[in-house]
Amino acid sequence: MYYNRTLSNSFSKIIEPGGDLRWLFEFVQERNDLDLLIGRNDSMEWIYVYRGTSRLLRIKKTKDPARIKLDGAKAYQELAPDLFGKKNTSDDFLFVLLGLVETASSNSRFDRYYNNKKEGYFQNELSRRFGICGKPGDEFVIVDKEAVIGYENQQEKDSILNPLQHNYKEMLKELSESNPKIFGSNLEKKSVGNELDFLAFDKQGNILLIEYKDGSNASGIYLSPFQVGIYYDLWDQFPRPELEQTICEMVSQKRKLD
Repeated sequence: MYYNRTLSNSFSKIIEPGGDLRWLFEFVQERNDLDLLIGRNDSMEWIYVYRGTSRLLRIKKTKDPARIKLDGAKAYQELAPDLFGKKNTSDDFLFVLLGLVETASSNSRFDRYYNNKKEGYFQNELSRRFGICGKPGDEFVIVDKEAVIGYENQQEKDSILNPLQHNYKEMLKELSESNPKIFGSNLEKKSVGNELDFLAFDKQGNILLIEYKDGSNASGIYLSPFQVGIYYDLWDQFPRPELEQTICEMVSQKRKLD
């Protein structure tokens, strides 16, 4: 198992003050409907621009340090084919990105991700408030969005995750069967343990696991404690000093962006 979403210094610098894409950070920060996420896994590094729960844009590091690659959800690529697949100049990039955001904002096809003011809208609000728009006096800072634990291989993942998922799905089944009208039916078929909405870090040094649900999603609300629980069990298997060091590195990198 591993978990560290910290970007390499060379890639992080492009959105830090003075970087070639610093304008992108400021562009996202100024728009209430957008959010920014940085991260990596064992095979790539990325900078995401979110709109609600949808990934509007992904900037990927390439083997050539002088180049980046742009992609995004298929629906957005169809709206702005000139934006994706290659490196763009800053002027072209900003102009086309602005057009893409405005088109998505006025297209009912994308309402469920943000405009309907449900889960995506409020996740975006929380993430921005305690992320790129955070303030020095805040009680906590959001460190990661859609947090995912990595595994060395499928065998390791199966040996660690499958038993936990089985236990939680059994509990979900019991809950669902006890009163399907209140809790919803077939809760055990819902996905648990694949990712966590938010990972945060507070002033007291506590690591916070957050699942954020829309109030109209009854089954999702009842699912949340189980989603948090399985991630608590997963992270509980990490050596505490290693996890704390990783979180501190991620917080430190976020501070460089301010």
